[in-house]
Amino acid sequence: METVLKICKKCGRYGGSCSPDAKIHKDCGGELIDTGISHDELMIIRKISSDNAFLDAMIELKKTDIIEYNLKMSQFRAQVNQQIQQQETNKPKCPTCGSTNLKKISGLSKAGSVAMWGVFAAGRTSKTWHCNKCGTEW
Repeated sequence: METVLKICKKCGRYGGSCSPDAKIHKDCGGELIDTGISHDELMIIRKISSDNAFLDAMIELKKTDIIEYNLKMSQFRAQVNQQIQQQETNKPKCPTCGSTNLKKISGLSKAGSVAMWGVFAAGRTSKTWHCNKCGTEW
């Protein structure tokens, strides 16, 4: 079953993503009304804007003009996918194995190495990243 966003008739707050059979808002006991917005649609809308007025406008648009709503959602999905791809291309990758599972080597860690190993840690102090997959540092 797909979860849907519901709004409380009593307090006006959103009941979060509820199962379709939820009838009562857990915070105030008010009746929950189905907005018609699925959980997936809500996640896309929230990535575009966290403003409740924007969400209200999208709910109203879905009720009044489903074609325009679907067009907007299609544009939003494309925008969110483009942002995700942009973030992926900007992530540093390990030069040895290509993994993005990396940890930045902190200045404190470098200072600790120097304190513990002295001159022998000089090679590590110039490194910035540590690959959690293969152990390479660069």
